[in-house]
Amino acid sequence: MFGTKDFYRSVWRWHFFAGLYVVPFLIMLAVTGLMMIFDPIIERTLHSDLYYVEQSSSAPLTYEQQYQVVANAYPDSPIKRLYVSDSATDATRFQVAVGDDTRSVFVDPYQGKVLGDISISHSLYTWADDTHGTFMMGLTGDWLIEIAISFTILLILTGVYMWWPSKGQSKWKAATQLSGKGRTFWRNAHSVTGVWVAVILLFFCISGLAWASVWGGKLVQAWSTFPVEQSAKNVSSTLTHEDLNPKGLKQIPWNLEQAPLPESSMSAFGDGTITLDRVVSDAKNMGFTRFQVHFPRGETGVFTATASTMGRDIHNALDDRTVHYDRHSGAVIADVGFMDYNWFAKSMAFGIALHMGQFGVWNLVACTLFCLAVIFLSVSGVVMWWKRRPANAFAAPPMPKDLKRWQHVVWLLLPISLLFPMATVGMAVVLVVDWLVLLSIPKLRQVWA
Repeated sequence: MFGTKDFYRSVWRWHFFAGLYVVPFLIMLAVTGLMMIFDPIIERTLHSDLYYVEQSSSAPLTYEQQYQVVANAYPDSPIKRLYVSDSATDATRFQVAVGDDTRSVFVDPYQGKVLGDISISHSLYTWADDTHGTFMMGLTGDWLIEIAISFTILLILTGVYMWWPSKGQSKWKAATQLSGKGRTFWRNAHSVTGVWVAVILLFFCISGLAWASVWGGKLVQAWSTFPVEQSAKNVSSTLTHEDLNPKGLKQIPWNLEQAPLPESSMSAFGDGTITLDRVVSDAKNMGFTRFQVHFPRGETGVFTATASTMGRDIHNALDDRTVHYDRHSGAVIADVGFMDYNWFAKSMAFGIALHMGQFGVWNLVACTLFCLAVIFLSVSGVVMWWKRRPANAFAAPPMPKDLKRWQHVVWLLLPISLLFPMATVGMAVVLVVDWLVLLSIPKLRQVWA
């Protein structure tokens, strides 16, 4: 069955329809991915006068004093968090909500003055991140992208099947052959590139789907969420860790986003609040080096220290850690580290760093080459179709003469698609359009097939 011409045509037809939908999304994901990888580097270079300071022989201001400098400069704007660095030449960064904008405010800790600010909400990175995740269409865009990524997994499976050499042929030769002219060259280049990046593309698909609203939010993320309420006496009924994220960005560890935030105890401490320097000192004593301090939300809010690959604070996922402190007593309410994650969350912590090119120059180069390969795969697939199609015809790959083969492929792919619910939706739409509608209209059939 698997080696028949009709079966191959069926696989090819599914590959074509999946690619037809996926191509624009893959190009968008690759381009915005490149933008997000390089934007932090470019921003630090362009704004080096804000990010870096000259170290002075005098002691830096305390964090409370620096906080007050920012509060004086932005009197009507709530300060949301502090970024703590382990370098004496880094400016201190605070995150401030200015109207509907969230801004990074830079402070020279030696001179005690605000150096300037940069918009987070309206930055190129935030635009690329929003486009990458939702196509700037909210939940609808999230669903469309989830279908596209799910279909990409089908593309990988069907593509590898179509490339697979027949008995007696060399797999190495098939994986390196770029000879030929015209459509033959494009076909060889497309299949060779696809085979070499298939495993990496599958990894990016899985790690990307973990953020999606259906497969990620309803299934694996919900299953992987750390149960903070087991270690904290009181948790919020309305706020989750996701509320700590800046608007439009994801910086909180993936497996904590859906977990409720712990609450401080009012008890005998009244309205007293521990100092910011106490929080930073306690966090450093617990092993934090580069980290963020999130300020309490309301009277029962907590101070939260986070160091994660998701927040770009650290590069080694083994050091991922989130600690909540009672705002009144300073007591540790919850302490969640890498070893507390389940196996999928651990994979995500490492995967995010790889996905974002955080492991040094080699990782940046690898991610860049991968994104370029994905763009080439998409473009070469379109070129192949364009060179193959007759004039004035859409020219999908021919329907197999034995329709049972078409059904066999459906049944082979269905169990896989059921792992990703949005793929099932996409497959159902393909079946309706291709089988129930177009195959029943002779004129359309001539143009379509």
